[in-house]
Amino acid sequence: MKQQLSNSMNRMRILAFVFFSGMIILTGCKKDDDNPGEGKTSTTIKVTDAPIDDADVTGAFVTIADIQLDGQNVQGFSKTTVDLHAYQNGATKSIGTFNLDSRTYNTITFVLDYDADASGNAPGCYVLTTGGAKHKLESSSNAVNVSKNISLQSNTSSSLVADFDLRKMIIHQAGGASDQYDFATAAELQSSIRVIAESNAGKISGKLTDNISGSGKVIAYAYKKGTYNRDNEMEAQGASGVYFKNAVTSSLVDNAGNYQLHFLENGDYEVHFASYKDVDSDDEFELIGTLIVTGAGNIDLLDLTVGANATLTLNASVTGVLP
Repeated sequence: MKQQLSNSMNRMRILAFVFFSGMIILTGCKKDDDNPGEGKTSTTIKVTDAPIDDADVTGAFVTIADIQLDGQNVQGFSKTTVDLHAYQNGATKSIGTFNLDSRTYNTITFVLDYDADASGNAPGCYVLTTGGAKHKLESSSNAVNVSKNISLQSNTSSSLVADFDLRKMIIHQAGGASDQYDFATAAELQSSIRVIAESNAGKISGKLTDNISGSGKVIAYAYKKGTYNRDNEMEAQGASGVYFKNAVTSSLVDNAGNYQLHFLENGDYEVHFASYKDVDSDDEFELIGTLIVTGAGNIDLLDLTVGANATLTLNASVTGVLP
């Protein structure tokens, strides 16, 4: 009888040990679930601008009221107004450094304030044109969602660049002296901002020699390899009528022939050049056609590889115009 009682008590001790061990394990698992990130990452968020290609525009001010990652507010961000037009050709503006959970995010959202800037002045988003006129910008939604897998590694520093492509974001419209520009539709705004991990970005730069086309303006467009369809890109696409809509980024070729295409994620690209002229003397440039271009050193403009933190030099000469 004593032996049976002793055995029974031993079994109870074993069961109690197993039970409490299981509770400890479950508690530990719950703690991990409450903290999805394994550590923190110091992350700087910057903004830059792909040019609007409009000589009348002297400023393009955007007020960011909030930034969200997967729907959660980025803690520590303060409402900021940025003149995007001042940050072109690789120039960036930091809008804050934040201590974020180390994990993979799928969406970054920029919440815009159309009515008031960071100082409380109206409007919050606007185009500034020659002569000082402010043209308020707004759309049907003030939240611009960008789908992007953003992987932040623990105990490292990261930098994200948000490229606001003003050429796609802002449309010219008929209106009064201070109502000639507006934001594109809400759906089009979603595709006009791209986010790049700065450590994965490279650039293409070079000089275009053009003694043939007589262009009033030339723009270089970078496309992911195999995505350029000339018939489509030469047509005004979408509700806002954007030309070369599917270009990753663009650059105005300056008077000396120099151009720069920045913040290209490492990968394969092709570059195309378009010719514009003011054919009806109304101070606005019309699309004439694309340029037939030969790369220096037999470089194939349709098969370009851009590496992370690298610059691909692409010098080229115009040999003709394709209307």
